[in-house]
Amino acid sequence: MRGLRGLEIGGPSAVFGTGGRYPVYPSLSACDGVQWRASTAWHDLDEQEPYAPEGAASGHFYVADGGTLDGLPDSAWDVVLSSHVIEHFANPLRALQAWRRVLVDRGWVVLVAPHMSGTFDHRRPATTLDHLIADFAAGTAEDDLTHLEETLALHDRARDADALTPEEWAEARGDNLNTRLLHHHVFDGERLLLMLDEAQLKIEQVAVRHPHDIFVLARFAAEEEHPDNTAVLRKDAPWRRKSPFSIDRPR
Repeated sequence: MRGLRGLEIGGPSAVFGTGGRYPVYPSLSACDGVQWRASTAWHDLDEQEPYAPEGAASGHFYVADGGTLDGLPDSAWDVVLSSHVIEHFANPLRALQAWRRVLVDRGWVVLVAPHMSGTFDHRRPATTLDHLIADFAAGTAEDDLTHLEETLALHDRARDADALTPEEWAEARGDNLNTRLLHHHVFDGERLLLMLDEAQLKIEQVAVRHPHDIFVLARFAAEEEHPDNTAVLRKDAPWRRKSPFSIDRPR
């Protein structure tokens, strides 16, 4: 990542900072940021100020939907960074397509996603690749509430730190277009990697760590290529043996 220009979707994220577990910011020449609006449940940024996460050279802050990146230029960044955002997109394959558009040829993706087994989503079924492909084909948008009923029934609030009443909590997720709190999709290690493979990303490194993180370094293949991810998708791949979650381990 040294000297590359980054675009972060939905940050800033402590995990990418100097003291983080995936300290990418200090290596970048600059890092721009995107949020769907300036003030969210996680961040309160100023559209008039530079994007300057800890450990990163300042960049530009864009208010745009991270799942479409409408208004952002093509081929302008070397690497997209994203931590705990991909699950909030109703159509993550479309999001990955948008990320590819704004990256240079064979651009990088540094991704951290929540592993369902370590989060409040552990009761929910993992999202299948067929489901993601169907969402992409249908052009599913952020107003989709397909997974709302499942979330309300299976979300483990004992693992959720918010202080909302049950009624407030349900209302906030029902108003997802204006809150973006809903986890549309739920991933274990394999399901996340299958999605990245479908999006034509060559998966270079994978690690699953406590308490609930899947770390991935990947790179888009050329348009006419489909990357060979056989090594990381194998049932005996090293990341599976090291995963703290039994669902990932060889069976």
